[in-house]
Amino acid sequence: MAPYRVVLINPPDPSHKSWVREGRCQQLDIWGAPFPPLGLGLTARQLENAGFETLIIDASSEHLRLEQVIQRTKAFLPELAVVASATPTLRNDLGWFCAALKSAHEKIKIAAIGIHVSALPGEVLHSYPQVDYLVMGEPEATVLELAKALAQNSDDLTGVAGLSYRRNGEVLVGPRRDFIKNLDELGFPLWRGIDFGHYLMPIKHKPFSLIGVARGCPYRCRFCASHAYHGRPIRKRSVDSIMAEIDFYLSMGINDFLFWTENMSGDLNYLHDLLDSIIAEGLQKKISWVCNSRPDMCDGEIFRKMKYAGCWQIAFGFEFGDDYSLGLVNKGNNYNVGIGIKSARKAAQAGIAVDGHFIMGYPGQGPENLQATIDYACKLPLTFAHFYAAVPFPGSDFYDDCLRDGILGTSDLNGFSQGKPSLDLPGLPAPVIADYIGRAYRKFYSNPKVIRRILAIPENPREYVNLFKASCGFVLNMLKKNG
Repeated sequence: MAPYRVVLINPPDPSHKSWVREGRCQQLDIWGAPFPPLGLGLTARQLENAGFETLIIDASSEHLRLEQVIQRTKAFLPELAVVASATPTLRNDLGWFCAALKSAHEKIKIAAIGIHVSALPGEVLHSYPQVDYLVMGEPEATVLELAKALAQNSDDLTGVAGLSYRRNGEVLVGPRRDFIKNLDELGFPLWRGIDFGHYLMPIKHKPFSLIGVARGCPYRCRFCASHAYHGRPIRKRSVDSIMAEIDFYLSMGINDFLFWTENMSGDLNYLHDLLDSIIAEGLQKKISWVCNSRPDMCDGEIFRKMKYAGCWQIAFGFEFGDDYSLGLVNKGNNYNVGIGIKSARKAAQAGIAVDGHFIMGYPGQGPENLQATIDYACKLPLTFAHFYAAVPFPGSDFYDDCLRDGILGTSDLNGFSQGKPSLDLPGLPAPVIADYIGRAYRKFYSNPKVIRRILAIPENPREYVNLFKASCGFVLNMLKKNG
């Protein structure tokens, strides 16, 4: 008897753009560095371990056309498709693409994963009849149980926690599944169907991968929907497991990594143990990596050690340039703009490139707050900066606030993304927010100090060429956005 086949798909985009759909990260790739689909890879691993046959199609990163994706699925003959989705691309993912998939495979079942469907399962099932199942939260265990039930031709899915589906025309939202406690049990991603030549670290232009370090975030920033997918309790992988995964990638010829977690410095003792292991094994001479963290949980010592252990960039969520705005979003942990300045300086002094992330246009802000954020970003010793429009993603308190206050309706969500303001706020209409975002990028990247920091990153002539190409693409993208 042939094994039950499951295809896992990061959907194509009608405009051939590359979208990242990984946990809370649901954004357009504007830097030429799409992420390997870690969630799909880990889900495929669980399926293969249980005897299923899998194939991953990352149509987004490969810029595949719809017909190319359909051709690949027809060659594989899957019985179940697991489709990644995100708020900005929901109508394309679950409408346009899933309809074409159903048309090409009459008997195929489709399960959608992602943070949007985790937060609004009932609404999504009512809106997208092509989708048979929605996975709420972390997908690995739920998809595996679903596949087992379908492979046994079982119609009883009541025992599959974390699943929403239809039965006799009725939408059933099942009980939530507990978050995975022991992340080591997931093993390493299975990358069948993936070509890492599509995932190149910006400037360096070398293949890179994501290594999951921990899941969960205990903080309650109102704009963040992370907890809808990975929960609030922090669950960390063992250091030994991470070290083994680094060796796994080195055997594949991959030396560059994004250590994937909300807050790399959330547990300094754990981070010290990981860095000590990297150094003890001499891996700091073989690997380079980047990470995300809060700016209020680091010190000079840890930055210096991270740099020695191969870290060349750290991304901080500074969010805003004034403490009033930080209070609006409940950034928490007594964080303020002064602490942000100190952390950025210490990281930069340690030789780590600092990437700052900022939000523009949150309810309660006025033009003066947006200008304060621009001034703040230009004051910090940053190498890169990203200025995002405030988006009420489903799963966040911000989304609930906007519904309560009548700022948006559920029908307004399609196309909402951090790249374009979608909210008209009192005193801050969307065009004004967009204008401030354009000003922010122009002022920041025309700063001679920033230009010098960026020019210090390339290590050889080839990387300077890559930097020039990336810069041209970035500038053209900004010109398109700002007319």
